[in-house]
Amino acid sequence: MLESSFIHFSGIGPVGEARLWQRGFLNWDDVRERGEADRIASRGRLDAEESRLQLRRRNAAYFHAALPPSQRWRVYDDFMAESAFLDIETTGLSPGESSVTVVGVLDATGYTAYVRGVNLDEFPEAAQRYRLVVTFNGAAFDVPFLQVEFASVARTDVAPLFADAAHLDLRYPLRRIGQAGGLKAIERRLALGRPDELSLLDGFDAVRLWRMHCDGEPDALATLVRYNAEDVASLPALAEYVVDVLARGTPLARRARPSSCPQIDRASLPFDPGLVEYLTRGRI
Repeated sequence: MLESSFIHFSGIGPVGEARLWQRGFLNWDDVRERGEADRIASRGRLDAEESRLQLRRRNAAYFHAALPPSQRWRVYDDFMAESAFLDIETTGLSPGESSVTVVGVLDATGYTAYVRGVNLDEFPEAAQRYRLVVTFNGAAFDVPFLQVEFASVARTDVAPLFADAAHLDLRYPLRRIGQAGGLKAIERRLALGRPDELSLLDGFDAVRLWRMHCDGEPDALATLVRYNAEDVASLPALAEYVVDVLARGTPLARRARPSSCPQIDRASLPFDPGLVEYLTRGRI
């Protein structure tokens, strides 16, 4: 998909990109090999060379910076196998005043929970292997929170958190294609909902579950981790939906969808239905 993108080239915007496609320039090789005789394409020949080099180097951060924010969904296909679908839980809403309690990551190997007091300190090093971070509302919440959380424990042998990664915050492209609102509301509309007994839990319940865990409630942590896992479970399918809709009718459209998306193993993530019922009692 990136190889058919020209919108990040110097001096080429949406209109110029569309004109290139109309004239038969469908990828970077076309621009490099046949661009000299075309005024618009000739502008992008050096950018095509640089883009090819950066993609070969797996430098997703280059494309994150070069693409207009509204077009960052284009990095997904090329870096999908190196993606982290991510969501965090915290003790409050303000970075610096509150703490991260759980970082949940779904990737090609499955779901991993990094938990405060257990293995949270392992997350910055583990994050180095990802070239793309996919979140819902992560630009406003998750990523700034994590950067503050780990700033004081930065290691000289580990790059700053997400320094080499692109970030796709699904909230904005979803809203652009008519899917506004919170994650759970979008899941319901697209039939991607979580199990009914967990659908009423919210972010405040996650804070309460952490407090209950700290007070010694035996199954509170497992229930919190499962809540977090449900928040990342739908992100791969939502990313696929975004890419399919936004690329439709252009040379960016996929020839085939991936055979499978990362999935959580719900059987390995038990929770306490009694705790869920206690937390959500009286809600419709």
